[in-house]
Amino acid sequence: MPAKGRLPTELAAVLEHEIRQRRYEPGQRLPTEAALSARFSVSRAAVREAIAHLRSSGLIHTRQGAGSFVASPLAWRTDSTTDQSPRHVTALRQTFEVRQELEPGAAAMAARNRDSAAIRTLETAFSGLSRAFQSGAPAGEADAAFHQAIASATGNPVFVELIGYFHASMLQSIVLARSNTARRGYPGSTTHAEHQAILEAITDGDPDAARAAMHLHIANARRRLGLAPIRSCTGHPPHQSSAP
Repeated sequence: MPAKGRLPTELAAVLEHEIRQRRYEPGQRLPTEAALSARFSVSRAAVREAIAHLRSSGLIHTRQGAGSFVASPLAWRTDSTTDQSPRHVTALRQTFEVRQELEPGAAAMAARNRDSAAIRTLETAFSGLSRAFQSGAPAGEADAAFHQAIASATGNPVFVELIGYFHASMLQSIVLARSNTARRGYPGSTTHAEHQAILEAITDGDPDAARAAMHLHIANARRRLGLAPIRSCTGHPPHQSSAP
């Protein structure tokens, strides 16, 4: 346990170790500032500074009025690479370039080919997203499952294989986007509404609407990550929602 007067960076290191060792599980709420201050015999200002460090490292996310919660391990940075490092930005950009080309087409095909079983699977996946949204729990896995259900709804096993092959990169991009959304204070309701629009378009059997809804969702996810928009073949960036 840290001695009295330990610097915030040292306090952050202790808490980081405890998070990585699963003393606190993903989705679990950290103790309050007052509790941490008492435990480590430091000021609440030092605790706030330590929490800010953990948040910038992707280890936790903070919800206004609710406290700080452990993020999904896929959002944890394992080195000192910052969010804006060339390597990090390039990897994310490349992932979203593939997603922007692949997933709108999958959504359109799902809208054309979905049957009652596929709709039930999509609704089940969306229900998982809704539960995570309402409870504030990490939703990366549920988000990825929803996108996989769309691939299955196409009725084309090649799409399923492509999304499956791409799963790790896609899941990481989803988790990072959600983590960054929370850190920047964007409302989670925006992302949830985007998924709902995709579900409704597929359920209604409207390929054009499904394609457009997925395209907008991925474009907005890029924007929430601070990535430049992907330019179309005409040289113009795709339309993006004015909502955060």
